[in-house]
Amino acid sequence: MHKQHLALAVLAALAAQPSLSRAQSAPAEPAPAPQAAADEPTAATTLDAIEVTAQHRRENAQKIPLAVSVVGAESLERINATDISALATLVPSVTFSAGNELRNNSIRIRGVGTDVFSTGVEPSVSTVVDGVVLQRPGSAFSDLGDIERVEVLRGPQGTLFGKNSSAGVVNVITRAPDFDGTTGEVSALLAQDNERRINGSVSGPLAPNLAYRFAGFYRTQDGNVRNRASGDSVNDQEAYGARGKLAWRSSDERSGVTLSADYSRLDADCCALPLIRASNNPRSPVTGTPVGRGNDQVNNDVSPFVRQKNYGASLTADIGLGDYTLTSITAWRKFANDSNVDLDDTQARLIRSNRNLESSRTTTQELRLASPTGGRFDYVVGLYYFDGSVYNSLDRRGLNLGAVALIAPDGGIVPIVPGDEAVLAGHSRVDTRNASLFGQANWHLSDRFTVTGGLRYLDEKQTLRFVRPVSGFFNGSNQPATNPAFGPVTGRYGDRATIGKLSATYEFTPKITGYLSYSTGYKSEGIAATLGLTAAQFAAGPAPAETSSQFEAGLKTQLFDDMLRLNLTGFRTRFDDYQAQTFNAATGLVVLTSAGTVAIDGVEAEFVLRPNLYFSLSGGATYLDARFQDVPNGPCYSGQTAAQGCVSAGAGRPAVQDLDGKPFMNAPKWRYTLGARLEGPLSGRLDGYLQADYRWQDRVVFDISQNPDMLQDAYGVADLSAGLIWDGGKYELGVFVKNLFDEQYAANIMAVSGAAGANAYAQQLARDFRRYGGLTFRVRF
Repeated sequence: MHKQHLALAVLAALAAQPSLSRAQSAPAEPAPAPQAAADEPTAATTLDAIEVTAQHRRENAQKIPLAVSVVGAESLERINATDISALATLVPSVTFSAGNELRNNSIRIRGVGTDVFSTGVEPSVSTVVDGVVLQRPGSAFSDLGDIERVEVLRGPQGTLFGKNSSAGVVNVITRAPDFDGTTGEVSALLAQDNERRINGSVSGPLAPNLAYRFAGFYRTQDGNVRNRASGDSVNDQEAYGARGKLAWRSSDERSGVTLSADYSRLDADCCALPLIRASNNPRSPVTGTPVGRGNDQVNNDVSPFVRQKNYGASLTADIGLGDYTLTSITAWRKFANDSNVDLDDTQARLIRSNRNLESSRTTTQELRLASPTGGRFDYVVGLYYFDGSVYNSLDRRGLNLGAVALIAPDGGIVPIVPGDEAVLAGHSRVDTRNASLFGQANWHLSDRFTVTGGLRYLDEKQTLRFVRPVSGFFNGSNQPATNPAFGPVTGRYGDRATIGKLSATYEFTPKITGYLSYSTGYKSEGIAATLGLTAAQFAAGPAPAETSSQFEAGLKTQLFDDMLRLNLTGFRTRFDDYQAQTFNAATGLVVLTSAGTVAIDGVEAEFVLRPNLYFSLSGGATYLDARFQDVPNGPCYSGQTAAQGCVSAGAGRPAVQDLDGKPFMNAPKWRYTLGARLEGPLSGRLDGYLQADYRWQDRVVFDISQNPDMLQDAYGVADLSAGLIWDGGKYELGVFVKNLFDEQYAANIMAVSGAAGANAYAQQLARDFRRYGGLTFRVRF
């Protein structure tokens, strides 16, 4: 706890300095406060109103019946964010799970996300960029560049954002072209592990009613894991990309059209997983690496890699029709992932290849009509169409430990059956068509009291095509097939649902607003499109659709002459037929499962304090009671005994345990974030700043089975930065330290025992697993 106290002491020291600093745009602020007058060093300042588009209109975030956290561009830049996983640093209700491959990463809101490898399962948290939904989780973790703000919408958002937002939405808004004059900026970062980044953007008018914007980025870094087999670092990354926009607007600015296109590529030696527990099988190869929570080494014969491409285009039109506005968003996107990992996580050539190809393409069309505001009644109605296809191909080659007679010192193997090598090869394709009709209306019963109601009706059709043409004999050709040949088969599924929202908002004073709401969410039926699909699973059909319902109460306040913004939220959420997966040690594959009901009750608090023009303090806390409810037949973990709760479910069926009341995965009971910034004049046109950020979270379990080897203890991470700003903000030079107190933690823990022996576990390391530092430079023009 002493590190936590030291971090809080740094923040307190910043809070005790009233005489420095131009005010910061705190994590909830989209723009910085105005420059202070030199003769008003302690003058109070007000927090600017935050406008959001969380309900498809530009509205004051403090006036809407919705729990939303807004993270502005400056806040993201100040923590050196690269993708949406960085939101966990600033938003206490957001956590992150790292997958065994980058395409399996998961963002979580109020403890809920999706940790399922199957391409037939969509995320519970929807990521939307400029109004366009990203279908696959991996595509959501492309680099954040040229961002105006990110809105984190907490709780079910299906009424306005569609089917795959049963837990929330991360709504990303990129910067628009500038019609008023030519502007631009270039930023660079140099850090340990040979990390280098450069970002740039330029924007301006081409004609009185025509403007452009172009932004690009490049970054590279060595990984923070060392492979003893090669002597090289692993988890290296290199990424680059660009986004271009061309915008037209009418002379009266009531209509406009924006054409946007983007492309990004990521090449990484990812992902290597250091062991925290070695196999207890005496025949399992000894890796020679450290084993434990501090381990950052592997000894792998397979060099992992990930190659990703993410690109697309959209056409957005806002057309003024009298007092009404018609919005059309037409978009096409493509995501492709080619990867390989060392599946046995040892230097032995057991599983010598695990090549995985995934590609998806989506075409979407949304039409919305927004009525004028200012009267007693206003509304938004719309139509939405989604056409998507996801293809996956796997080629796995090798043997499990039980099929091997001898492992040579160089990692070579001698099979029990001479010449043995098993193959698991197959292909799956999931096509999805979704059409929906939605609307939301506000009835202003008085100047203070508003009732809001909304509905979405959706009709979805899915088609699965699957084939595993050959049987896999990973336990040896003298043993029964671990993965019998299956297919080709075709499954066609359809579902319809109606979801909605009802809320009441009351403005107690112009600065204090309260609301009550009830909302429901929906996520498509889950299709087991992994290469371990069995005939029995296929015959049983898809996992039921995941549905959610939530009661929420909130109080939004702006106090002390707008120096303090304090928002409080309480909620009761239930997820039925939550879609999850569990590890099957016998086949070395994960299995899609319906985890039954998940109950989440919680309280959130967020604040921004700006007592003067030079200092800001921001943060929040989230309390979650997240647990399984009425799940008597949950999966057991490997090695779990009857005394530990694992009981027989009958002949020929896997043993089960009662998960009722057990903690939900990666949902910390307590989590808080705290940030402080001091910024002000040093001399002449030179300003200085000092910023500290701290986040802490309770212990979590990473697996549905409650495996004690997959627990992450409570931890806190402190970041510190300082710098100089001169020439009226045109130039900025900074230095930073991430994970100041070298607090080591796992971004995920997973089983790796399929090929190399029972009960082995490894961890995925975060970028700041160990303390590191660097320099930043920015120029604006």
